[in-house]
Amino acid sequence: MELFAGLRTFSLGAIVLRLVGALLCGAMVGLDREMRNKRAGLKTHVLVCLGAALCMIVSECIILGREDVTTDATRIAANVITGVGFLCAATLINRGNGSLHGLTTAAGLWTTAVIGLACGSGWLEVGLITAIIMLLVFSVLGRMEARLSDMARGFDLYAEILNYEDVPKLLEVLHDHDVSFSGLSVTKSPVGTAIVQLSALTPRFGQKGPLAESLRAQEYVRYLEMF
Repeated sequence: MELFAGLRTFSLGAIVLRLVGALLCGAMVGLDREMRNKRAGLKTHVLVCLGAALCMIVSECIILGREDVTTDATRIAANVITGVGFLCAATLINRGNGSLHGLTTAAGLWTTAVIGLACGSGWLEVGLITAIIMLLVFSVLGRMEARLSDMARGFDLYAEILNYEDVPKLLEVLHDHDVSFSGLSVTKSPVGTAIVQLSALTPRFGQKGPLAESLRAQEYVRYLEMF
């Protein structure tokens, strides 16, 4: 597109526009994550996208600024992706029962870095299109995934109970709904409450939602998550 062709030139104005474009793309994705209260939010995504763009610009500066340099610019890009991988790992949460949270956030952060590389190399329109697609994935597929999750029979349960004595009451509710479970783990939290973790299976599809409502209605359940 001729509108963005000037961004592929090596000038101060083009560089500034590349960085601004990376900032906007990172902010688009980060704002969605911030509104959903994710571990990696607005600032994280903006900084990752901006930093990746700067890496591409710096690599271009090195190559064009010195005639004796024959290095491949993609080497810096590859190292950016590797480095962001460690940052993505920091967004993951291990519940201790084999379940892992934060995979979508980590994948989004990694993709945001690639968007930054595209913006930094001058392909701002590609970065913008990708950022818009990411927002559609988070919105449309996110709602679809939530509905499919509610319909699923199998799930992992993480509950915080006020007292150890109330744990049998929780298990009794599961029994009343004909829910079979395995891998039961009961530990004590730093504040003195009991943390219950298990893997469960409902007898029929679509029972997960009503079961969650029933469990949350119990006065001894302080916090509940089913995933």
